[in-house]
Amino acid sequence: MPESAKRRKGPEAIGRDFARAVSGEIVRAATISHKEFMSRLRDLEKFYVHELEGFPEFALEVKRRVSEQLLEQAIFRRNSLSACRARLNAASRLGFTNIEQRAHCHMLYAQYAFARGNKRVAKRIASALVIELEQSLRKRKSPLAKQCLTYARGFLDFIDSANKALKRTPSHA
Repeated sequence: MPESAKRRKGPEAIGRDFARAVSGEIVRAATISHKEFMSRLRDLEKFYVHELEGFPEFALEVKRRVSEQLLEQAIFRRNSLSACRARLNAASRLGFTNIEQRAHCHMLYAQYAFARGNKRVAKRIASALVIELEQSLRKRKSPLAKQCLTYARGFLDFIDSANKALKRTPSHA
């Protein structure tokens, strides 16, 4: 794109273009390898971060969205728990736009840990998230954060009931 045309396009318009491009890659994800998906997303990230030169807050959001999508795809494609943890840590280093996005990513990872048999990790993450969400809701109202809190508490209840059921089975008596 010529430099003069790029200057006329504002960061919001570039952000919309990025969102459309990422959506297209997510739709395509089921038909390509994980490695190819990661490569395509990283290419989009490089392109749009360059397009957003001079708008560091928007460029950071692009990096965050790519990192979050890489985490989601790692979980959806059943990567190892350590690979998913590395993706979660990478997303956490970039920070999250808000507590709701943080809750989403951490709950995905907690559920995956639980599904992989790592109940302690799942409980630790969900418990920490409940505390964070409660603190956040004391400072500001957010219907989505409230919903996240209800979900995280429900997940903790589920973990507790699963642990109780496991203890009642004859092989664990």
